Amino acid sequence: MMLGALSLAWDPDKWTAPEEQKFFGDVQTWASHFLFDFGSKIVGREIELEWEWMSQAQFDALDVLYQANAPVVWDPQESGVPTFTVEVAQIEGKLFDVALWDQPYRKDVKVTLVIVAASELVLS
Repeated sequence: MMLGALSLAWDPDKWTAPEEQKFFGDVQTWASHFLFDFGSKIVGREIELEWEWMSQAQFDALDVLYQANAPVVWDPQESGVPTFTVEVAQIEGKLFDVALWDQPYRKDVKVTLVIVAASELVLS
């Protein structure tokens, strides 16, 4: 899996399928309820990547992408899955209770990506 120029040494243990999501809004009035359906889209979809364990070096590299606050290309490198332009919206990972910052690993890491553009899907 690639995120920007970063080739992830450890692929996520779990991740959200990059599929279209229905976006809608609703408004309650005094006498009724209105539902605004914006249709299904992939742009705006949040993708969560999760690791049970991750090296501190990989966490730091992902944090650089998060701090840059700029779009990057996400390539899941899965058959039939296109690449996406995403922004890293959040990164979190727990420190160990006893060693804190000097451990070479993080646990329960979660990275949230937001799709801002999608490439064309090419079926083979």
